Amino acid sequence: MKLRRVLTILVKEFQELFRDPKMRAVVFFAPLIQILIFGYAATYDIKEIPTAVLDRSNSTLSRRLVNQLESSGYFKIQFRLESPAQIDTLMANGSVWCAIDIPADFGEQIADGRQAALGVSIDAVNSNSATITAGYLSGVIARLNDELIREQVALLSAAPVRTTTVENRVRILYNPDLESRNFNVPAIIVQILVIVTLLLTSMAVVKEKEFGTMEQLAVTPIRSSELIIGKALPYAFIGMVDITLICTVAVFYFKVPLLGSLTLLFATSLAFMMSTLAVGLLISIVSKTQQQAMMTSFFFMMPAILLSGFAFPIENMPEPIRYITYLNPLRYFVVIIRAIFLKGATAAQLVDQIVPLVALGLGTLALSSIWFRKRTR
Repeated sequence: MKLRRVLTILVKEFQELFRDPKMRAVVFFAPLIQILIFGYAATYDIKEIPTAVLDRSNSTLSRRLVNQLESSGYFKIQFRLESPAQIDTLMANGSVWCAIDIPADFGEQIADGRQAALGVSIDAVNSNSATITAGYLSGVIARLNDELIREQVALLSAAPVRTTTVENRVRILYNPDLESRNFNVPAIIVQILVIVTLLLTSMAVVKEKEFGTMEQLAVTPIRSSELIIGKALPYAFIGMVDITLICTVAVFYFKVPLLGSLTLLFATSLAFMMSTLAVGLLISIVSKTQQQAMMTSFFFMMPAILLSGFAFPIENMPEPIRYITYLNPLRYFVVIIRAIFLKGATAAQLVDQIVPLVALGLGTLALSSIWFRKRTR
């Protein structure tokens, strides 16, 4: 392998890539727009849940409960109802996600030390949102219960009262504020990186076929491995620039903590791109037109993203599907980038993810080179 030949292909690829000014915007500005959009959209946190309240009690305690719901920031009381029939109407037309029916004897039951049952209706068309809403409501009610118990104890005796309780001290690690954005944004970086590198490289060889220059390359002294490396390097450089830009936005704009090593982040990103670039080149080699290459790229990307563990835990997938994920480079890099960002993980701690990621990249690059050699003979 001669470095001069590789550099010749590299320069040629850069010239073709940036000849069109629109392509520069696609390569460098599109990832920034994507991280901004996805960073806001990809969140499981819910705030200001549209809520209706039917307060039949209209007591001090019922008003206290409603005030605590509003002050929590999770619930926005949009309707104060007069009859139970209004609940079904509002839930049916989607005006509210949650409706709370406070019974008429709510205040008396609490004052007598009895349990008071609330009627709660939650729109579960989106099951995930319904689960989160129920959890928020349980938290607000639990805090009110704690306050009432302390007040009752204080009223019964001015002296300290000893009670036998089990204290549950929960320690939240790595994401103490339970911000879903901290969990999602690193994985979004992986998605953007695979979209940019895979789509660009999937056009690298097939455009030579469409322009009629493949035959010219075939008769030159350039080896298939030199051509493959020369085609891949420009997109690897672009990928490193893009990951720098989108990580900067993630850390300084979205405030996602980056606890690990930047060097490890860039090194593993390069190993990941080796896999995606190789897959893109392989698609470009086997495709006959750029349209076919683009469609094949999307065919690869959608399952790869869904099977990466980005949104759906791999552990919950059927066993045959779990075996397939071992051939997915996104599976390893999603774990790596989340661990580097949120846990400050080291290379030694991530060796089980890094080794198969590098092996997949080298194997796919070798396959691309062999396939290209067969196609040009």
